[in-house]
Amino acid sequence: MKRIAILLILALASCDDDERADLQGGGPGASDPNNIVAGDGFCGPQGGSSALGQASWSSGVTTAKIDTDGNPAEQGLDPKWQADTTGYVNGQAVNSAQYAYVVMSQRQMDTSGVSMGDWATVTNAATGQTTFARVEDRGPDGGTGEISQAAATEVGIQ
Repeated sequence: MKRIAILLILALASCDDDERADLQGGGPGASDPNNIVAGDGFCGPQGGSSALGQASWSSGVTTAKIDTDGNPAEQGLDPKWQADTTGYVNGQAVNSAQYAYVVMSQRQMDTSGVSMGDWATVTNAATGQTTFARVEDRGPDGGTGEISQAAATEVGIQ
C-alpha cells in the first residue's frame, strides 16, 4: 500500500450527479451543471483548488485503502465489497473504477462540516500526483484513507 494525504474541501457538486442534488455539497468552486454526460465521471470544480477555499478537514498522511464498492466487477473478489454506495450518480451506485471518490465516516463528516458530494483532493505523498475526488461513500467510524479505484489510479497507485 502507498501512503497518501487526503485533504477534504467544501465545494459544489460535480456535473455528472444531476439526479441526487440532496446528497451534494455547496459552496464556491462549482462544476458546470450543464455539462452532464453520463459515464464521463466527475468533472472537477471550476477554477480548481484555488476556487475551493480553506480545507475543512484533513486526514494528514495515511495509508491508502482501496474501496471497490459500486464496481460490479469486484463482487466476490473483495470480501468487504458492497453493490451500493451512499452517494449516487444518475440514480446508480458510484462505480469505484469509474469515479474518483473518498470514503468518510458519519462522525468525521459531522465534526468537520463535510457533506456527501463535497470535493476532496487526494495526493500521493510519494509522487506528488494529485486529483480531485468527491465524498461519495460512508465508512465505519475511525476509518480513514479509503479511496476509490479511480482515485488511486489517478494518483499513480495501481
